[in-house]
Amino acid sequence: MRVFKLSIAVLIVLISLTSFMSFHKYYVSVTDIEYAAEAKSLQVISRLFVDDMEKVLQERYNDSIKIEDKLVDTYIEKYYSKKLLISIDNELKQFNFIGKEIEDDMVHCYFEIENISNIETISVTNKLLFDVFDSQQNITHLKINNKKKSFLFIKDNASGLLKL
Repeated sequence: MRVFKLSIAVLIVLISLTSFMSFHKYYVSVTDIEYAAEAKSLQVISRLFVDDMEKVLQERYNDSIKIEDKLVDTYIEKYYSKKLLISIDNELKQFNFIGKEIEDDMVHCYFEIENISNIETISVTNKLLFDVFDSQQNITHLKINNKKKSFLFIKDNASGLLKL
């Protein structure tokens, strides 16, 4: 019985200590890159938390930016053009920003690279949010000609290559 009471006392102390500890937020983004052969285009959907996206845009461009602002699209396109780099057959491609949607606490950004008739290799560098969050992780899924490959990019390793 005495061991039982001691165990309960230790458990209560541990619970009370952990309830006052702050847990660090997990920083992650997910980007899907898919080749649409019929449209001859590479379609990109990138999802980030709204507050993380606002923080990086505020730090880089304007401290009053809100993700709902109409002018934020210009900043999103500018930021992505520097942080998400896609090369096809060793040629860096520029993408068109299609738009964004906000769903709950996530912002979905849509991009397209047009006039892609064939892909032998695709290289992706995904440095989204690394300049703001050291523990940021970027998951990137590729689906090219029925081949699938996923990468987990971290600050020290932000590039991947898929040979088809």
